[in-house]
Amino acid sequence: MTTEDAWRVRKNVALPLLAHCLCCLTKQRDVEGHPTLGIIRPASITRLRISPADPPDWTEAQLSMLRQQHFFAEAPKQELQKIPLIFRYEFRCPEDTCPGHRLMCTDWEIGQSYRQWEATYGDEWEDKFRQRYESEMIDKNDTHFYVGTVASHPNRWIIIGLFYPPREAPSTQGLLF
Repeated sequence: MTTEDAWRVRKNVALPLLAHCLCCLTKQRDVEGHPTLGIIRPASITRLRISPADPPDWTEAQLSMLRQQHFFAEAPKQELQKIPLIFRYEFRCPEDTCPGHRLMCTDWEIGQSYRQWEATYGDEWEDKFRQRYESEMIDKNDTHFYVGTVASHPNRWIIIGLFYPPREAPSTQGLLF
């Protein structure tokens, strides 16, 4: 299967679930109590903010939860590394009344990219990272966000995944000139 075919297949699965916008999902959640998951396409993405996590390491309570083992499962070979940064996308919905949003992105791929590029490029990781997750996501790709709420904060949305097929060229079919 070619990359183009793979994106077509993925779009056929993801895009029928597309909500109009985060503002609409929030209104629906506030009235009906759901949804708590959705996929949206921002009208515009302004930027990716990267800030230090506070605290940068696991707390004792978090370590305690990480170290709990299932009775029948094998223990992990190594302890999960905490990403010492928080990634947030700033964007606007297509709604005229949208105040703008700034959501934390917990996407697995963004975390793995940080780990890999920080190890590979050292202090230069951020340039490569921003090229991929800011420039390409804003200018090159048709970026969508999988969003969800957190059980401990049911009124707070976060980005739990990125869906970024290549941006399609505008169709010229039917145009005379």
